Amino acid sequence: MTEQQLRQKLIAQAQTWLGCREADGSHKKIVDVYNSIRPSPGILSYQDPWCAAFVSAAGQAAGLGAILLPALNCDRMIALYKAAGRFEERDDAVPRPGDLIFYDWDDSGAGDCTGGADHVGIVVSVTGNLMKVIEGNKSDAVGYRSIGLNSRYIRGFARPDYLCLAEAAVPAASDGTDEAGAAATATLVIHPAPAAPQSVTLTLPALSRGDRSETVRAAQLLLIGRGYRCGPWGADGEFGAATYGGLYQFQRARGLTPDGVVGPATWRALLGV
Repeated sequence: MTEQQLRQKLIAQAQTWLGCREADGSHKKIVDVYNSIRPSPGILSYQDPWCAAFVSAAGQAAGLGAILLPALNCDRMIALYKAAGRFEERDDAVPRPGDLIFYDWDDSGAGDCTGGADHVGIVVSVTGNLMKVIEGNKSDAVGYRSIGLNSRYIRGFARPDYLCLAEAAVPAASDGTDEAGAAATATLVIHPAPAAPQSVTLTLPALSRGDRSETVRAAQLLLIGRGYRCGPWGADGEFGAATYGGLYQFQRARGLTPDGVVGPATWRALLGV
């Protein structure tokens, strides 16, 4: 799919839930999709605020969970996008369809708002100076909001990296599987110096989102050491959305297939061998 098609795919998924509301319990299916996300960003009950869950669930249901970073609430979601370098800290920014808009109901309207976020929605369209947004938990239901550009209460915008998925969809050898489609491992022979007789052979597993191990932590440390953040928790050994985002940026910068998998080519690039 093209970048534009991916953006519209998210919006179309969100629109299938228009009218779902707490009053008749129809919002529960959205919460259920959110709670199915693995690794879990935090369990939500049917009574909890669910605007961030709505956005997260839409990304999950549309198959875009790799770039729609899931979170239990708005402030956690902003932290993830900041860690991935995908948050725009400007009230007056002009979003694109498929971007996320965050609100702060305590915004005084003076200067750029940097307060805590209270609500989030998905931008559907921008026409002139007016944005159309679809939101979950808007008056306890899924509905639309119209809001002007650079209006009061805008906290900022998240910019999911649709382009990286559009590029990854171009046929190319994946770093995470071998020619037969099996999970790949990297077997690396490292020579410390041209004249040194010793060498070390490492067999490293392919890593992908959802993995948890000390090997994941090692990959995170290598990413962080090369300037790519893995989220506010750093090298925690959990391959979550923020690590996925940092890995995508590293792979693109190194000319690797941006598939979000730490396979043989990516291991070699991370280790510098």
